Amino acid sequence: MKYLKKEMKLENPLAFWTHFDKQDRLFFYNPLTGELIIGAIRWKTFAEGESYQNYDLVFSARTFFQSVRDPKWAGLGNETIAFKYYYVEKDGKQLLYYPEQAPEEEICGLEDRETKSVRHTYTIADDDYPQWQELFTNVKQEISLKNVDKVVISREVKISCTTTVHIESVLKSLREKNPDSFVFAYAKGGRTFLGATPEILVQKADDEIISYALAGTIPRNAIDEGTQMEILLNDPKNLHEHRIVRDTIADVMKKYCAEVWIDETRILTLKNLYHLKTRLGAKDGSLLTAWVTRLHPTPALGGNPVGPALDIIAREEKHERGMYAAPLGIMDQNGNGIFVAGIRSALIQDNMVYAYTGCGIVEGSDCLEEYIETNDKLRTILEGLVP
Repeated sequence: MKYLKKEMKLENPLAFWTHFDKQDRLFFYNPLTGELIIGAIRWKTFAEGESYQNYDLVFSARTFFQSVRDPKWAGLGNETIAFKYYYVEKDGKQLLYYPEQAPEEEICGLEDRETKSVRHTYTIADDDYPQWQELFTNVKQEISLKNVDKVVISREVKISCTTTVHIESVLKSLREKNPDSFVFAYAKGGRTFLGATPEILVQKADDEIISYALAGTIPRNAIDEGTQMEILLNDPKNLHEHRIVRDTIADVMKKYCAEVWIDETRILTLKNLYHLKTRLGAKDGSLLTAWVTRLHPTPALGGNPVGPALDIIAREEKHERGMYAAPLGIMDQNGNGIFVAGIRSALIQDNMVYAYTGCGIVEGSDCLEEYIETNDKLRTILEGLVP
């Protein structure tokens, strides 16, 4: 299968998403390159290990655990697919990717209309702090017994809107309010998983592999940013949490690579939060998907040691994570590309929003402080609902 390409001129790229509103779709914005990719109509589903040759762009997504039981997640994730049409915007240029024998009626009639901003009215389900306290206490017990050093626990926050959620409006808001995050959406079977994540799991360009440790968080205070950054860079609890993630990623890389380099730890500034961030890299010829398997989940998403931490999460969390905190990404036909972690995210169906938020628990963690941190992270989705 070969794609043809031609230039497009859309004032509003989301019009491309809207045009295919009954089809499976993809939205992926990369803030590092400024590239926006929108895919429409499922065209090819790849078997494990199958070549991507002649498919210029491929979307791949997994679930956090290998299987899911909750019906709302059924059929989502654990798939690698190519779309029939792609809108690609980069460096001020817009291109349409389309197959040689594409039916003209599928793409004609695309209306370049502005996406309206919809202010959703919503209610959040009953206070879940008692459930959080129980979860936190059980996890802290495991840490005190030295069974684990860290466990990343999460909440599923059920949000009911008075009307059907306007996905285009949410995507527009997420991009506008989170310019330094990867904004993504995957629509399938009347459901859309979307979010604005700051976390790169792994990226590959030829034989260069790069991963990022992202752990250690405080709220952003725009009034006194310098002081807040200094506090985070010197806070023992956050530094300990960050080192666990950084060192684990480095250890995985060293198993497969002769040399691993580690950058200085820096501050990642987001709209509502500061994170500690360290970049790591190595040279290796393995497939990008192999590196996704090797690294997921990092201690930033699961815990440390990974195996026992995942057992605790599976046992103690009452909700299904589905695609939350799981890898999703874009690859080219040569297997180069990038995978991010699906955090600051939600699953949307009709008027229901299932938002997910979590944080890492270590020995020095405080129950209320960690709960407040999850609320700070939840703001990404809530602010997307209210432009």
